[in-house]
Amino acid sequence: MGYVRGNLAVRPERRPQVQERYKETTKKVVRKASLPMREKVLYLLTIVFCSAVAFMLIARYADIYTLNREIQSSKREVDKMATEMGVLKVKQQQLSDWDRIRQVAEANGLRLPDQPAEIHSFKVDSGNE
Repeated sequence: MGYVRGNLAVRPERRPQVQERYKETTKKVVRKASLPMREKVLYLLTIVFCSAVAFMLIARYADIYTLNREIQSSKREVDKMATEMGVLKVKQQQLSDWDRIRQVAEANGLRLPDQPAEIHSFKVDSGNE
């Protein structure tokens, strides 16, 4: 068997081709039933409840934030007023100095009396004795 290729006498026999058979199977498709109406309503109410709670929390945090801003602005105003009050106290002390008052009085033409005036006070009987 030296020369196999091309020699028809030695050609190996062909086997008859067996057709492969495919087995047909049917597959049941199971469709899920839609949710019952009660379950849908339950889910909807749960979502609405959670949304309402979240909304209330967010609204409360917004109120707290607004109050904090008002408190901070009030503190700034109080600090500003305290510094202004300190400046006004210093100015009041400067204006209430006796030497300054005497200078202003003399500049406006006021003068001290030469002799001090006597002030008499009398005891008035109240009738309880």
